[in-house]
Amino acid sequence: MWLCVDRIEGNTTILLDDEERGYHLTVADYTALVGRAPAESDVISAEVREGSILSAVYDEAETAARKAAARARLNRLFGKK
Repeated sequence: MWLCVDRIEGNTTILLDDEERGYHLTVADYTALVGRAPAESDVISAEVREGSILSAVYDEAETAARKAAARARLNRLFGKK
C-alpha cells in the first residue's frame, strides 16, 4: 500500500493512503521504520494490518512521479507550459 506524508505536526507524522485514510506516527517511529526523516509529500510503500504500519520503505520513484503529476496539474490550472 502507498502512504504519503501529508504533513508533520510537532512530533507527529501524518500519513494518508490513496483512500485518504490517516495514519499517525511519531517522527522518531517514522524515522526508525523508514530509515530516513519524514518530509512532506514523500511516498512510502508500506505493509499495513488492522490500522498499524508493520513495515515501510521510502519509494523515490513513486515520490518523483507524484510530484511531477502534481506540478503538471498546477501548471495546467495556471496556464503555464
